[in-house]
Amino acid sequence: MADTHKISFEPVDIEMEVGEDETILDAAFRQGIHLMHGCREGRCSACKSYMLEGDVQMDDYSTFACNDAEEAEGYVLLCRTYAYSDCEIELLNFDEDELLGGAPIQDVTTKVAAIEPMTPDIVSLKLDVVEPESVEFKSGQYFDLFIPGTEDKRSFSIATTPATPDRLEFLIKKYPGGLFAGMLTDGLSVGQEIKLNGPYGSCTLRNGHVLPIVAIGGGAGV
Repeated sequence: MADTHKISFEPVDIEMEVGEDETILDAAFRQGIHLMHGCREGRCSACKSYMLEGDVQMDDYSTFACNDAEEAEGYVLLCRTYAYSDCEIELLNFDEDELLGGAPIQDVTTKVAAIEPMTPDIVSLKLDVVEPESVEFKSGQYFDLFIPGTEDKRSFSIATTPATPDRLEFLIKKYPGGLFAGMLTDGLSVGQEIKLNGPYGSCTLRNGHVLPIVAIGGGAGV
């Protein structure tokens, strides 16, 4: 069993535990703390924070997200950071309303309800939620979908609204050689089980939002 350490987040006064075998971001998800994040692969800088105290190491990451000068100064990407002592970390980008009030990240079992072509290269994948019976998420979030029988996964945005928590729809663009997209035309069938993990994503529609909303169609939305 991996050693555990205490992480203190400032200026929000939140504490949690992290094992040496998990990133700080994953430990936060596990304990219901919703830190700002995006790619979860060290490429976007959404989870960039500042080390006030502690011993940590970062896995490989893009210098676009955290350059060498920033790392030397004490900046870290929480999605790539492992703690080897108690740590105090300053969050640079956070939403106090979301930190402890977001949708729980969990493993979800689904079954394929429908596979429908929408355009020559976009497919609608509809999944019925089996376990748990329904899932909580916010508009703008995404799930990791696992290739059946493997640990390989791909991330896709949710195309349905939270009003249908027992059925999820994903609009998936088929790319030549795409690992998941290739299954949509040959290999995936109605009734087949698919495992999900999530929901992830910090770019969501906030409750009580009153300012104008700017919507951008990207990826499968184009």
